[in-house]
Amino acid sequence: MPKSNETGMANDEAIAKRAYELYLQRGSVPGHELDDWLEAEAELTSAAALASGREAPVQPVVRKRSARGEVQSSSNRRL
Repeated sequence: MPKSNETGMANDEAIAKRAYELYLQRGSVPGHELDDWLEAEAELTSAAALASGREAPVQPVVRKRSARGEVQSSSNRRL
């Protein structure tokens, strides 16, 4: 279970660990640190809210950059 504080938000250590896992899954390609952090934070915050029985907060759409620097949306919507 993800670590969280009293507000149900994931703490920085847990976010950093998950962000590093995302970095490794992407093949250790640098330049996506903020993307990884925001995605990890969203995942862990949502998981903490679900575990506590609260509704998960609305998360903004995170756009990911490809290896060529192109922006890709994580939604089905075209940019």
